[in-house]
Amino acid sequence: MNQVGKNQLKKNYSTWAIFSIINNTKISEKPIVGWRIVGGKKVTVELYIRVIRKFRNEFVIRPVKVNGQKVLGDLIAGSEKLNLYLPADLVLCQSMVKKIDSNGDITISMPDMIAQIDRRKHLRLFRENGVRIGVEFKKELGTHTSRVQSFTKDCFDISAGGMSFIISRTEAKYFHKENDIESMILNLDGKKTKISGRVVNIFDVEPDDQNGLMYKSKKVCIQFSDPTAKQQKVINDYVFKYLDIEDAI
Repeated sequence: MNQVGKNQLKKNYSTWAIFSIINNTKISEKPIVGWRIVGGKKVTVELYIRVIRKFRNEFVIRPVKVNGQKVLGDLIAGSEKLNLYLPADLVLCQSMVKKIDSNGDITISMPDMIAQIDRRKHLRLFRENGVRIGVEFKKELGTHTSRVQSFTKDCFDISAGGMSFIISRTEAKYFHKENDIESMILNLDGKKTKISGRVVNIFDVEPDDQNGLMYKSKKVCIQFSDPTAKQQKVINDYVFKYLDIEDAI
């Protein structure tokens, strides 16, 4: 299911803005991602911008890793266009392939349009994609008994800024707004990341076809507490890997 709308991408056709973002990406040596949907699966390769030729309205990219040359070659085989994702700026765009060199360089045009998510937000992946993301943590009841309960949940949605999960009404006594949850373990395709967060909202969720719930439940919304750049990159990369965003560009 396409989730572009839920991520509120804003299209920008400004030539100056597009050049500025591409140029800043090169100057700061930020990696970019080339991608394409192949056989219903998103195939990606990490790239960097080697040269910008403003007077020709083009720039040159090259895979970060040597083994990325074959992946990049497969991505552009039989296609005149290459999809790009700029993780640091949360920008999606599409460029025309102009030249392929034997040394691994690919010359592409400056995109005519970029689609960018609000900088105050993050790309968000929803469970309806069919992707399961696990989270494990322990939570005190908060009474004089100091009772501790272990929880293992599937995330309802996740971004580099936070996540949510579903709890039963019986479990609701363990969760209150402004509660801190320390040392949560996110399981992203077997890659585990430890992170802490704070409960920012709790609200009722009615069963429907999309959430697959059998009974009325509650959704707990967590905001990550000062995530590191590495933690955010791990989550952002995972979200981008599974998010259906092809129609955005």
